[in-house]
Amino acid sequence: MRAFRHLKRLDWVLFAAVLALCLYGLVMIYSATRGAEASGWAAPSQYAKKQVLWLLVSLFAFFLTVLFDYRSLARWHLPIYLIVTALLVLVLKVGRSPTGATCWIALGGLRLQPSELAKIAVILSIAAFVARRSESVTKMGVVGRSLAIALAPVILVLGQPDFGTALVIVAIWFGALYFAGARGRHLALVLACGLALFAGMWNLGKIPEARLRSPLDKVIAAARLREYQKRRLTIFLNPQADPTGAGYQVIQSRIAIGSGQLFGRGPSHSTQGRLHFLPEQRTDFIFSVVGEELGFVGCFTMLALFFFVYWRGLRIALRAKDPLGSLLAAGAVTMLAFHTLVNIGMSVNLMPITGIPLPFVSYGGSNLLASFLAFGLLQNVRMRRDSVIF
Repeated sequence: MRAFRHLKRLDWVLFAAVLALCLYGLVMIYSATRGAEASGWAAPSQYAKKQVLWLLVSLFAFFLTVLFDYRSLARWHLPIYLIVTALLVLVLKVGRSPTGATCWIALGGLRLQPSELAKIAVILSIAAFVARRSESVTKMGVVGRSLAIALAPVILVLGQPDFGTALVIVAIWFGALYFAGARGRHLALVLACGLALFAGMWNLGKIPEARLRSPLDKVIAAARLREYQKRRLTIFLNPQADPTGAGYQVIQSRIAIGSGQLFGRGPSHSTQGRLHFLPEQRTDFIFSVVGEELGFVGCFTMLALFFFVYWRGLRIALRAKDPLGSLLAAGAVTMLAFHTLVNIGMSVNLMPITGIPLPFVSYGGSNLLASFLAFGLLQNVRMRRDSVIF
């Protein structure tokens, strides 16, 4: 009963803002899939119903997360980390995907993406590790060991291959260490090493598949960037170079957003999204549907909600009662904000296409669950500090 009494200290205004984003998502998912029957897809109501089901599951997980003191949750970081790592290994063996990447495990009629849960495990593990060493976080040894925590999931996720999720995990580590007070030169050194590794992965992709036969070659094959990944990462510089191939999504996304003008065409009246000229319109490019159907006003309102959530989240991180709470909140905000920045950036052709969904809005149960788990950690920290924000 004592745990339930903490619920009155929940930031209900912040909670309402997140629910408003979820409502945005449900309306846009239904609208974007109208006319799907003509293409032989599932009825649009089925997408919305599945998202509602995942929303209920995510809300249950959210309230379960906030009921337990975050310090108690952090004590379980190692078992959680090991279980999620085992799932990442398992998904490489039995995982399924219709898109070529082995990312999901089938659970009855639902699909679970363990890499989404890996983000939460990394937030918990890095926060617990660094909080115990908050006074020595300026030392390179602590920075390096904290990086090792993130690297294991990153390597396994890259093997799926899922470059976008790997970037999110790296961003979580970087945000947490920066917030903890790590030296800028140490973070810059890690960033430089990461760029060198990325260059190596890029060049490994030039090795013909037929030459990769030995066990070491299999490691190389898992680490290298595929040709389609390279095209997706570079085509944003000039989408017109391949307008019917790698540049098609970006071009259609820009057309969709531009055609919405000030107030949009109205829900269910889009052409790019509803008629499926825009691929992945209910997932990675849901923001483009918002732009076409609700226009500048709809996009601005959504961005204002996201800004409010992250501004409020940063206040929670800054006012937490201990380093552990600050790092958990900072990791959660970094994860959600990075998702938002990259997703919208790729929709408007400012960033490469990496397949990162929009938190609380895009269709997809695993990402919605992970987003609410991160949000639960954020609210957990807020509820258990000494002062209350109104």
